[in-house]
Amino acid sequence: MIAKTHGIALRIDPYSRTSHVVSWLSLDRGRLTTLAKGAQRPKSAFLGQYDLFYTCELVYYPGTRGPLGILKECASIQVRPELRRDWRACVAASYVADLLNRLTPAGVANGALYRFAGRVLDFLATQGGNANTLHWAELKLLELIGVGPRLLSCVACGSRDFAATEPAAFSIPRGGLLCQKCRSDTEGAILPVSHDTLAMMRSWQEAPTPLMAKRTTCTLQQRTVMDKLLGGFLSYHLESSRSRDIAMEML
Repeated sequence: MIAKTHGIALRIDPYSRTSHVVSWLSLDRGRLTTLAKGAQRPKSAFLGQYDLFYTCELVYYPGTRGPLGILKECASIQVRPELRRDWRACVAASYVADLLNRLTPAGVANGALYRFAGRVLDFLATQGGNANTLHWAELKLLELIGVGPRLLSCVACGSRDFAATEPAAFSIPRGGLLCQKCRSDTEGAILPVSHDTLAMMRSWQEAPTPLMAKRTTCTLQQRTVMDKLLGGFLSYHLESSRSRDIAMEML
C-alpha cells in the first residue's frame, strides 16, 4: 500500500553506485528509512529533490519484510540553502540531525519532535549556530523524548531545598540533582554545578527557541560544566556519539 507524508532528511547513505538509503524524520511515522532507487542517475526524477536538512513531501511503499521502504516520489518543500554557506551552522545542523536519527524510534509518530527539528534547522539556517545552541537542542530533545535531566528538584526525594552556599550536585547515573541529604547516601559520579550555571540551563530548558542560548555569553568554567553534564548524561543513558565531540570541538 502506498503512503504519503512529510519528512526531514537526517542521513543519506550510498546503497549502490546509483541509489541512496535516506533516513527521514517524518511527520506522522517517526523515523522512516527509504531506498531511493537510481537517485544518482543523470535523468533521475530525484535529482535536486532531496538532500541533508531538506523538508520534503514523500510518496513511498512501506517495507513489507523490514523497515526499509521504497521511495516513489519526492518533492522538496524547504531546502535551507544557508546551511551550505555557513560552516558553523552546517556543523551544528549535522550534529542535531545525527542526534535525531539516533534517538528517534522508527515508526513511532511524534509530531512535537518533527516540529522541533524544523524549528532548530530553520533557526540555524537564519541565525547560525554555536556550542550554546547545541546545548539548548540537547536539553529540549531529551525533554521531548521523556528522558531529560532533572534540574529543578532532587531526583531521589523531590525536594527543592538546595544549599545556596555551595554548588549543586548532579548525579549522572541517576540523571538529576541531589539534595544535601540524598547526596550523602548516593554512590557514583557526582558533578558539582554552580548555581549560576544551573540557572542558565534551567532557563534554556524552558526556552522555546535557541535565541536566548545563542546570545548568552558563558565563562569557560560554565561551558565546561555544561558540556560535562550533558555529554556525560548522553553517554551514560543513551548511545554516545563521536559526532558530538567533533561538533563541540569545532564550535
